[in-house]
Order: sequence, then C-alpha cells, then structure tokens
Amino acid sequence: MTTKRPLLKMRNYFVGALSQAYEGGQGDDKPLRAAVHSCTQVIDAGKAGPAVYSERGCAWLDLGEPQKALADFNKAIKADPNDAALYSNRGDAYAELGKYELAFTDYNRAIKTDPRLASAYNNRGQAYAETGDLEAAIEDFNQALKLQRGLVSSMYNRGWVYFDLDKPEKALKDFQAALKLEPGSAEILGSLGEVYQELGQPAKAIAQFTEIIKRYPKSGYAYNDRGLVYLEEGNLEKAYPDFEMALRLSPHDSGVYNNFGLLFASTKGRETEAPVYFTAALRLSPNTPLYLFNRGDAYLQIGRAKLALNDFTKAIDLDPEVGLYHFGRGLANYDLGEMKAAKEDFTEALELEPPTAEIYCNRAQVCTELEDYKSALADYAAAIAADPHCATAYFSRAAIYQDMGKYALAKANTAKALKLDPKIK
Repeated sequence: MTTKRPLLKMRNYFVGALSQAYEGGQGDDKPLRAAVHSCTQVIDAGKAGPAVYSERGCAWLDLGEPQKALADFNKAIKADPNDAALYSNRGDAYAELGKYELAFTDYNRAIKTDPRLASAYNNRGQAYAETGDLEAAIEDFNQALKLQRGLVSSMYNRGWVYFDLDKPEKALKDFQAALKLEPGSAEILGSLGEVYQELGQPAKAIAQFTEIIKRYPKSGYAYNDRGLVYLEEGNLEKAYPDFEMALRLSPHDSGVYNNFGLLFASTKGRETEAPVYFTAALRLSPNTPLYLFNRGDAYLQIGRAKLALNDFTKAIDLDPEVGLYHFGRGLANYDLGEMKAAKEDFTEALELEPPTAEIYCNRAQVCTELEDYKSALADYAAAIAADPHCATAYFSRAAIYQDMGKYALAKANTAKALKLDPKIK
C-alpha cells in the first residue's frame, strides 16, 4: 500500500507572509496557528475586512477545520459579495465537508465572476476528480494551465488524474514538468516514484524515493514507499529496514503496519507474524476493507481458514463491489470444505473483476470437487483463453480427461503443461 497523496488545491491567501511561512513549514502547523491567532486579534479589535476573514478561513481549512473555515468565508462574502476568490475558497470548505453540490455552485460562481481565475478551475477540477468525473477534471486542469502557464498544482493534479485513468505515460510527463518548476518537491518526487513503479521501472522509482529521503530524512512516507518497491521486487532484506524506519518516523500510520504485514507474509518462517501487523493497522484504521482482506489472506496462509473467512466477509460487507474480496472468501470456503459457497464466491469475483486464469482455475477445482466435470472443463478452457501459458489449467484438465477415459486428450494436456512448467505436479 503506497501513501497516496491528495491533489493540491490553491488557497487564495491574501497575506503573502502566511503563504511563505506555510510553504516553509514542512508539515508544521505552527505558522497556520499563528496566522489564526493574528487574524483573530484583528477581528476582535473590530478592524477586520473580508481579506482577514478569508485569510483565517484558509488557515482553518489547511488545519483540517472546514466548518470554522466556512463560517469565516461566509462573513468575508457577506462583506464583499463580488470577490471571485472568496467563492472559490468557500467551495473548498464545502468540498472538505463532502457537500459537493454547494462546492460546485461556489466554484461556478467564482468562474462566472472572474473567468480568468485559474485557482477556481484547479479546485473545481479537484472536486470533479473526487466525485469520479475524471474527464471533467482534466478539462478544468487544462483550462487552469491555459490561464496560468506553469501552474504546478494543476500539472500535479492532472498527472494524478491521468494515473487514475490508466495513462501513466501522460502522468509521467506532467510530474516531470512540475518537478522542473519545483525541484526537490517531495510530493512530486513521490508521485514520479509511483508512476515509474507502475511503468515497470523500479530502479527509477527507488531513485525518486531515495532523493526525498536525502532532502527530507524525516519523511516516513518516502521510506514506506521505497520499502514497498523493494517488497514488490522481492528484495525483502532492503524492504525491512525501510519499513522499520517508516514506522519509527510515522508510528501512527496504519499503512506502514499493513506493509509490514505484507513483508512478513512473504518471509519464510515469519508468516505467523503477519496477522499481528494487520491487526495493528486495523486498530489505527478500523474497518478498512483492504487491511481486513490482507489479514484474511495471512490467516489463510497459516491454515486458519475460519478466521480468514470472517475477515473476508467483513471486507465484503464494507465494500461488496471488490471481486478480490469475494475471491479470498472463496479460497477460505474451499479450505473449509464449503464447495457450493466457494463456487458462489468465485462466480461473484468473475463478475466483478476482469476474468483471470487464476479465478477460473479455482472455480474449476470446486466444480471438480462437486463432480460437475462439464463446468470444470469449461472453466479450464476459459482459463487457457485468459492465459494461454497457464500450466495449471492444462495439468488439471488432463486429470479430468484421464478420469473420463479420454487418454489421448489427457496425454496431450499433460505434455502441454510440462512444456510450460517442467516442475508442475
């Protein structure tokens, strides 16, 4: 699990000093709290105009207090109802509160008031991305960049939307362009790392996270993400110290515990430790379906199918549209001898996910246990269609043909399986 970074909004701050202090804070909220204090003093003295309320609203928003921000933006707009930037800021507050209809109303009002306000397009684009309208998000980021060339936040945001649209090459171009304008940005370097990993270039991904660590040695997420690349490449020896450092720097990050669990699940002789870390992740982020699935998978690996079944079922209850969770429960039901339930789960997985040879082979095995050989053969054929190099499908199909007395077919399928995997048994 990587540390997915949010898109970047453009706050319409009016006091330059606050913007500079915030950018230099490196995650420290003291400048923001100082700004709140200063603005409050002006307000209490009865000398505040709309700019002061907006400034404090922006600070509240970046402190994770959207309700307080909303109150300040309302006061600012009441004092100056013709300032487009104020509507864009209030749109951000509504978006943070999950009130997207009101957010879009404000962004639209900002753009109507000032069609050249790039920040309004950028922030509306983020709202579109957050509500799943990725193409509309791209259009808004394009417009923001047309109005303000070199707008890093829109390059970065568009890059992430391209990534979510499975266009990593376009994402790479945006992140590279953004990095030229903001060299050394941890957010952009980390994003490049994730894109390189997606493009199958782990060495370049590692280089990005290493650069972050050099510049910001207390960046827990950089250690975490680099460790994950090492883990995915099977380099467990290098993954371990990275996760260990990430945990030391970010002891309350559930994702680090999750990734430690994945590490131990992949480490021979330490598989029993994996559920402990997934449980720790769930303590920090209760009811996270992915963590429940991972713990279930770990339980299944060490032969605790009942506990696995319980976790897979909880994950499905929380997010029933993920085929992987149904597939996991199918495996648990199979291990528990519940073949009909297993078949139902594998069928659901095939309906929700792109069909894979693995799912077809598992359902075929269940059909074989249920003595439904016709369905089993159909599933093995589907598995081979999905992956012509699936040795398991040929080998298992050969066993059915052998039992059916179709020896020539059995021999041909066995030969094909051994050609694909000489060690198959």
